[in-house]
Amino acid sequence: MRTHILVLLLAACNARKPTPKQEAVTPTKPVAGDPGHGSSGSGSNGSAGDPAWTKDPPDVLRDKINGVNAHVIVLKNTATFPEYRQVLAMVEKTPGVVAAEPFIFAELEMSSAAKPPVSIALKAVDPARVGRVLTIGTQMKSGTLDALGNGAPPPIILGDVLAKTLDVRVGDDVTLTPPQDPLVAGEGARPGVFRVAGTFHMAFDEYDERLALAPLPAVQALLGRGDHVMGIEMTVKVLGQSDEIAKALEVTLGGPPYKAIDWYELNEQLFTTAGHARP
Repeated sequence: MRTHILVLLLAACNARKPTPKQEAVTPTKPVAGDPGHGSSGSGSNGSAGDPAWTKDPPDVLRDKINGVNAHVIVLKNTATFPEYRQVLAMVEKTPGVVAAEPFIFAELEMSSAAKPPVSIALKAVDPARVGRVLTIGTQMKSGTLDALGNGAPPPIILGDVLAKTLDVRVGDDVTLTPPQDPLVAGEGARPGVFRVAGTFHMAFDEYDERLALAPLPAVQALLGRGDHVMGIEMTVKVLGQSDEIAKALEVTLGGPPYKAIDWYELNEQLFTTAGHARP
């Protein structure tokens, strides 16, 4: 079975998913498993061996990851995060932080007029902030990241391989169907129509084949859980200080239920698989 490498999604799910008879668990480090098993696509060498990203130099692999997942994230080990605006304000005042945004990651299904549903990973971002937090805007193949800021139906950008799988282009509509999982979708969850506003290519198979980005308010409405987010992510001025900034931020937030994690801690398994030390 193919192992998905959307490490931030795995980390967030691990951090937010309560165990039986418990309301919360402590966030845990994600395990990427065996990324090469059965892997193919835009980031793969097409053989039965390791995917192509394992041959990337460490700084190239780092930049691919940070194009979609920021330098430091703050998660909360409960099922709700309604006070995210207050936490965001604290994050933005943290020395060394350049910009930050709230986000949601969710796995759901996407279909088009031409193709049946496929499983995707949807990231909800703040259209007004995402351009300063992530570098994915520099990897657009069609459309622009700014297009997430307006439109009806709500806009969405897709990995270019995902767009090809669904046979959609800029201006076409896709339907998103929330999962029947109370930890992800509330009673008000309902399928929603989004309009393709662009495509990106990160040369990393899981991003190009499975990832989509959409505006936070539209995704909140889709999931029907109210004004909640999964976490806060931020870009830092000096990447080499991301670990120290994460530790300092966690102290500022008072520790549990909050957990601050830097990009390398989230993705250490990928670097180990590729035989790299921390760049």
